[in-house]
Amino acid sequence: RLIVKSGATLIIPAGTKIISDPSADTEKAKTIYIAVERGAKIFVNGTASQPVEMTSGKTTPSEGNWGGLIICGDAKVNTGDNGTSEVGGLLYGGNNNADSSGSITYLKISYTGSRFSATKEYNGISFFGVGSGTVVSNIYTFESGDDAVEFFGGAVNASNLVLINSYDDSLDFADGYVGEISNVYISG
Repeated sequence: RLIVKSGATLIIPAGTKIISDPSADTEKAKTIYIAVERGAKIFVNGTASQPVEMTSGKTTPSEGNWGGLIICGDAKVNTGDNGTSEVGGLLYGGNNNADSSGSITYLKISYTGSRFSATKEYNGISFFGVGSGTVVSNIYTFESGDDAVEFFGGAVNASNLVLINSYDDSLDFADGYVGEISNVYISG
C-alpha cells in the first residue's frame, strides 16, 4: 500500500504507469492500494494524450487484482465528522465542503476491487468526504470488482467519467453526497 499522510502531497506526472505486484495472490491483493489521508493531497496530472494509468501487473489481468484509489477529505458527511473509510481504516469527514484533496485528471484505472473482507471490496476510486476544491475529470475505469466510482458524502464535482465492466455499481453515492456529476458513460 501507498498512503499519502496528512500534510503531504503526491504528484503523479502525465504518462506515468503504476502497476500492482504481478505475483500478488488474493490475500496479498487486498493490501495493494493507494490512499490519500484527510489533510493530504494528490495530483494526478494526466493529459488526453498522456493519461496516468493505474493497473494490474499480471500477465492475464482480471478484476480484483489490486485494491484501488482511496481519497479522504474534510467535507460534510451525514454520518459524522470523523468517519472511518470502509477499507483502509482512514478518517474522513468534517465541516469544509470547499476542502481540496488536489486533482485527478485523465486517469485510467483498471482491474481494481480486491476483496478486503468477506463483506467488503475496494472500489476503483472511493471519495470519502471529499470537498469541491478537488478537481475530478476525465476518468476511465475498467473491470472493477466492486463499484467503479463511489462518493461517501462530500461535495466534490466529477465530470467526464467512462465506467466499463463494474461487477457491482458503476456509479454510487451515499452518506449525504451533494456534488454534481456530469457526462457519464456506463457499459457492462
